Amino acid sequence: MSYERRPREMHDATCGDCGKQCQVPFEPRQDKPVYCNE
Repeated sequence: MSYERRPREMHDATCGDCGKQCQVPFEPRQDKPVYCNE
């Protein structure tokens, strides 16, 4: 059995810590902060 992986769909988000724009592999929600790698 083989699985075909689709390319990950990236979404724009704003880091809740530093305020920079970043991309995440999920749909960001308004009620939960997103954090970048920095």
